[in-house]
Amino acid sequence: MERSIREESSPERVNKAYEGVAERKLVEAAQNGDHKAFGKLVRAHQKRLFRYIYGLTGSFDSTEDIVQDAFIKAFNAIKTFRTEYAFYPWLSTIARNLAYNHIRREEKKQSLEDLQDKGFDPVAVDLGPLDALLEGENNKRFYKALMAMPVKYRSVFVLRHFEGMDYAQIASYLKIPPGTVDSRLYRARQILMKDLADLLNEW
Repeated sequence: MERSIREESSPERVNKAYEGVAERKLVEAAQNGDHKAFGKLVRAHQKRLFRYIYGLTGSFDSTEDIVQDAFIKAFNAIKTFRTEYAFYPWLSTIARNLAYNHIRREEKKQSLEDLQDKGFDPVAVDLGPLDALLEGENNKRFYKALMAMPVKYRSVFVLRHFEGMDYAQIASYLKIPPGTVDSRLYRARQILMKDLADLLNEW
């Protein structure tokens, strides 16, 4: 019982609760037409959303367009959002659907060299334990392998390693069984291990 009280009153839980209340107030203000409140929501989530969508498209320009369109669509549909839920999952679903539509339309992918010329630094993306493969020339190989992967595998991999979701969250987000998440993530890792075998042997 004492442990539960300590856990409920821990700084991390209190901060998350506070952030949830603050975000809900911003959403409610935006639903009442407050553009500044929606702007604060944009600033709070745009970096995370950009990283997620870039992991799906591999294109800096396309990601910029998709993220911008996602925020426009979110603003236009904000009154339909139910404030008892977290805002980011709703927003990222809008962006994900736009990204999927883009991927279906596009057959060619922009090269990583062109992306870096335009100022995007793949090394800046936080991939936790995968950071070892994102140093120097290795980052080009990693992203080339990731972009070559079928989108159904890439989506699960990105949600797990870019977004930090657990299996249950991914299953709920993509509306697929947890077992499918497991098999797709396994397949994604196998593809990367095969394509990056020479790099992995160095670590």
